[in-house]
Amino acid sequence: MARLVAVMEFVAGFLFVTLLAVIVPARENRVEQPLPFNHKKHVEAGWQCINCHPFADHQKFAGLPQAQECVDCHKSEMPKYPDNKKMREITELLEKEYIAKGREIPWQVVHKVKDYVYFSHQRHVTLGKIECTECHVGIDKMTEPVTKSLFPLPKYPHSFAYNESVRKMQWCWNCHQERKVTTDCNACHH
Repeated sequence: MARLVAVMEFVAGFLFVTLLAVIVPARENRVEQPLPFNHKKHVEAGWQCINCHPFADHQKFAGLPQAQECVDCHKSEMPKYPDNKKMREITELLEKEYIAKGREIPWQVVHKVKDYVYFSHQRHVTLGKIECTECHVGIDKMTEPVTKSLFPLPKYPHSFAYNESVRKMQWCWNCHQERKVTTDCNACHH
Protein backbone atom coordinates (compact mmCIF):
# COMPACT_ATOMS: atom_id res chain seq x y z
CA MET A 1 0.00 0.00 0.00
CA ALA A 2 2.80 2.41 0.89
CA ARG A 3 4.42 1.69 -2.45
CA LEU A 4 1.17 2.50 -4.29
CA VAL A 5 0.88 5.80 -2.44
CA ALA A 6 4.51 6.63 -3.28
CA VAL A 7 3.90 5.86 -6.97
CA MET A 8 0.72 7.96 -6.98
CA GLU A 9 2.56 10.86 -5.32
CA PHE A 10 5.33 10.61 -7.91
CA VAL A 11 2.84 10.53 -10.79
CA ALA A 12 0.89 13.47 -9.33
CA GLY A 13 4.11 15.46 -8.87
CA PHE A 14 5.28 14.64 -12.38
CA LEU A 15 1.94 15.66 -13.87
CA PHE A 16 1.93 18.88 -11.85
CA VAL A 17 5.44 19.86 -13.00
CA THR A 18 4.62 18.93 -16.61
CA LEU A 19 1.42 20.96 -16.48
CA LEU A 20 3.31 23.97 -15.10
CA ALA A 21 5.90 23.68 -17.86
CA VAL A 22 3.17 23.69 -20.50
CA ILE A 23 0.87 26.32 -19.02
CA VAL A 24 3.24 28.81 -17.42
CA PRO A 25 4.93 30.84 -20.17
CA ALA A 26 8.69 30.99 -20.11
CA ARG A 27 10.05 34.15 -18.52
CA GLU A 28 10.81 36.51 -21.34
CA ASN A 29 14.37 37.71 -21.41
CA ARG A 30 14.19 41.29 -22.53
CA VAL A 31 17.07 43.59 -23.31
CA GLU A 32 17.27 47.32 -23.72
CA GLN A 33 18.55 48.60 -27.04
CA PRO A 34 20.71 51.74 -27.28
CA LEU A 35 18.65 53.46 -30.00
CA PRO A 36 14.96 53.70 -30.93
CA PHE A 37 15.18 51.74 -34.18
CA ASN A 38 11.95 51.53 -36.22
CA HIS A 39 11.89 48.54 -38.59
CA LYS A 40 8.49 49.50 -40.01
CA LYS A 41 9.69 52.91 -41.24
CA HIS A 42 12.72 51.39 -42.90
CA VAL A 43 10.60 48.73 -44.63
CA GLU A 44 8.07 51.37 -45.76
CA ALA A 45 10.97 53.40 -47.19
CA GLY A 46 11.79 50.44 -49.41
CA TRP A 47 14.69 48.96 -47.47
CA GLN A 48 15.30 45.23 -47.63
CA CYS A 49 16.58 43.32 -44.59
CA ILE A 50 19.88 42.73 -46.38
CA ASN A 51 20.56 46.50 -46.45
CA CYS A 52 21.05 46.61 -42.69
CA HIS A 53 21.92 42.94 -42.12
CA PRO A 54 24.56 42.64 -44.85
CA PHE A 55 25.86 39.13 -44.13
CA ALA A 56 22.54 37.24 -44.05
CA ASP A 57 22.92 35.92 -47.59
CA HIS A 58 26.53 34.73 -47.32
CA GLN A 59 27.44 34.10 -43.67
CA LYS A 60 26.18 32.36 -40.56
CA PHE A 61 25.36 35.65 -38.79
CA ALA A 62 23.15 38.31 -40.37
CA GLY A 63 25.26 41.21 -39.10
CA LEU A 64 24.42 44.84 -38.39
CA PRO A 65 25.42 48.06 -40.13
CA GLN A 66 28.20 50.22 -38.77
CA ALA A 67 27.23 53.59 -37.29
CA GLN A 68 28.78 55.41 -40.26
CA GLU A 69 26.54 53.46 -42.67
CA CYS A 70 23.46 54.55 -40.73
CA VAL A 71 24.57 58.19 -40.79
CA ASP A 72 25.43 58.10 -44.50
CA CYS A 73 22.04 56.63 -45.32
CA HIS A 74 20.15 59.07 -43.12
CA LYS A 75 21.99 62.02 -44.64
CA SER A 76 21.18 60.84 -48.16
CA GLU A 77 17.50 60.41 -47.21
CA MET A 78 17.03 63.62 -45.20
CA PRO A 79 16.34 65.84 -48.24
CA LYS A 80 13.31 63.62 -49.01
CA TYR A 81 11.99 64.11 -45.47
CA PRO A 82 12.89 67.69 -44.45
CA ASP A 83 10.35 67.71 -41.60
CA ASN A 84 11.53 64.42 -40.08
CA LYS A 85 12.88 65.71 -36.80
CA LYS A 86 13.40 62.20 -35.42
CA MET A 87 15.72 61.20 -38.30
CA ARG A 88 17.78 64.34 -37.81
CA GLU A 89 18.01 63.75 -34.02
CA ILE A 90 19.06 60.12 -34.45
CA THR A 91 21.67 61.09 -37.04
CA GLU A 92 23.12 63.77 -34.74
CA LEU A 93 23.17 61.30 -31.84
CA LEU A 94 24.97 58.71 -33.98
CA GLU A 95 27.56 61.26 -35.04
CA LYS A 96 28.14 62.63 -31.52
CA GLU A 97 27.99 59.45 -29.43
CA TYR A 98 29.38 56.85 -31.79
CA ILE A 99 31.27 58.16 -34.81
CA ALA A 100 33.06 61.05 -33.04
CA LYS A 101 34.11 58.63 -30.28
CA GLY A 102 35.11 55.84 -32.66
CA ARG A 103 32.50 53.50 -31.22
CA GLU A 104 29.97 51.21 -32.83
CA ILE A 105 26.33 50.94 -31.79
CA PRO A 106 26.17 48.41 -28.94
CA TRP A 107 23.07 46.54 -30.12
CA GLN A 108 22.05 43.81 -27.69
CA VAL A 109 21.68 40.29 -29.08
CA VAL A 110 18.15 38.92 -28.69
CA HIS A 111 18.16 35.92 -31.02
CA LYS A 112 20.48 33.36 -29.48
CA VAL A 113 20.82 29.69 -30.25
CA LYS A 114 22.25 27.20 -27.81
CA ASP A 115 25.95 26.34 -28.07
CA TYR A 116 25.12 22.87 -29.38
CA VAL A 117 22.95 24.20 -32.24
CA TYR A 118 24.31 25.25 -35.62
CA PHE A 119 22.24 27.87 -37.42
CA SER A 120 23.26 29.63 -40.62
CA HIS A 121 21.42 32.59 -42.09
CA GLN A 122 23.07 31.85 -45.42
CA ARG A 123 21.59 28.35 -45.54
CA HIS A 124 18.11 29.65 -44.84
CA VAL A 125 18.17 32.90 -46.85
CA THR A 126 20.20 31.88 -49.91
CA LEU A 127 19.76 28.12 -50.18
CA GLY A 128 16.32 27.80 -48.58
CA LYS A 129 14.98 31.05 -50.08
CA ILE A 130 13.17 31.77 -46.82
CA GLU A 131 11.93 35.30 -46.23
CA CYS A 132 13.25 36.87 -43.03
CA THR A 133 9.73 37.44 -41.71
CA GLU A 134 8.98 33.71 -41.76
CA CYS A 135 11.24 33.29 -38.74
CA HIS A 136 11.35 36.87 -37.45
CA VAL A 137 7.57 37.16 -37.36
CA GLY A 138 6.26 40.73 -37.29
CA ILE A 139 9.68 42.40 -37.46
CA ASP A 140 8.60 44.37 -40.52
CA LYS A 141 5.79 46.01 -38.52
CA MET A 142 7.78 46.87 -35.39
CA THR A 143 8.05 50.54 -34.51
CA GLU A 144 10.22 49.96 -31.43
CA PRO A 145 13.61 48.25 -31.19
CA VAL A 146 13.69 44.48 -30.83
CA THR A 147 13.97 43.69 -27.13
CA LYS A 148 13.10 39.98 -27.14
CA SER A 149 13.27 37.03 -29.48
CA LEU A 150 10.68 37.06 -32.23
CA PHE A 151 10.96 33.36 -32.86
CA PRO A 152 7.49 32.16 -33.91
CA LEU A 153 6.67 29.85 -31.01
CA PRO A 154 2.89 30.24 -31.47
CA LYS A 155 2.96 28.45 -34.83
CA TYR A 156 3.03 25.01 -33.14
CA PRO A 157 2.00 25.84 -29.56
CA HIS A 158 1.00 22.36 -28.41
CA SER A 159 3.71 20.15 -29.81
CA PHE A 160 6.70 19.57 -27.56
CA ALA A 161 5.59 22.47 -25.35
CA TYR A 162 7.75 21.55 -22.36
CA ASN A 163 10.13 24.47 -22.68
CA GLU A 164 11.09 27.21 -25.11
CA SER A 165 14.17 25.44 -26.50
CA VAL A 166 12.23 22.29 -27.31
CA ARG A 167 9.38 24.33 -28.79
CA LYS A 168 11.84 26.18 -31.04
CA MET A 169 13.34 22.89 -32.15
CA GLN A 170 9.88 21.48 -32.89
CA TRP A 171 9.10 24.57 -34.98
CA CYS A 172 12.32 24.09 -36.95
CA TRP A 173 11.67 20.35 -37.31
CA ASN A 174 8.18 20.96 -38.67
CA CYS A 175 9.49 23.55 -41.14
CA HIS A 176 12.21 21.16 -42.32
CA GLN A 177 9.62 18.41 -42.83
CA GLU A 178 7.23 20.74 -44.70
CA ARG A 179 10.04 21.87 -47.03
CA LYS A 180 11.39 18.33 -47.38
CA VAL A 181 14.89 19.20 -46.17
CA THR A 182 17.04 17.16 -43.83
CA THR A 183 15.82 16.30 -40.36
CA ASP A 184 19.09 14.54 -39.54
CA CYS A 185 20.02 15.64 -36.02
CA ASN A 186 23.66 16.23 -37.02
CA ALA A 187 22.65 18.86 -39.58
CA CYS A 188 21.77 21.30 -36.78
CA HIS A 189 23.29 19.80 -33.61
CA HIS A 190 26.93 19.19 -32.82
